[in-house]
Amino acid sequence: MATDSYLVLSALGPDRPGLVAEVTAFLTERGGNIEDSRMAVFGAEFGIFTLVSGTADEVAKIAADARGLEGKTGLTVVTKPTKSPSEHRRAPTVPCLVTAEALDHEGFVRAVSTALHKVGVNIVSLETLAYNAPVTGSPLFRLEAQIDVPREVSLAKVREAMSVVAERQNIDIEVKSLVGRP
Repeated sequence: MATDSYLVLSALGPDRPGLVAEVTAFLTERGGNIEDSRMAVFGAEFGIFTLVSGTADEVAKIAADARGLEGKTGLTVVTKPTKSPSEHRRAPTVPCLVTAEALDHEGFVRAVSTALHKVGVNIVSLETLAYNAPVTGSPLFRLEAQIDVPREVSLAKVREAMSVVAERQNIDIEVKSLVGRP
């Protein structure tokens, strides 16, 4: 069987034990293979975002049966056909990791993402976390973004843009190349 079709399935609903098992069973029972996923609790809601591969018939079956998954789990489910990851990401890029930490304040994510956009960098994934400092209890914020830097954009240019953001927002930012890492 050839894997030639891809589908993004996203789901959101009240958190409870067993949701991951139910959703993954739904996908695999229809022949789907999970290529990539992000799943997390936000407040009292559980969010699922997954890339599924399969034959055209398998992917169509998953999309057609999505309402049944909603009824069984209580999640709101959205499906969308998509391209293969290798087909979408053809241009040569340098994968990098941006990490930023500071006292929590408004505009943190916007400042970093806007600066990356202005230098022509694509954000592949971005995660944030608000938490309290261990000793003082001060509200802290951490951002971690995987980015693809086009070969025509220098890593020095990206670091310079992040340095400007760090100065203006009073945050610590680090940009590391992931070349040579698994």
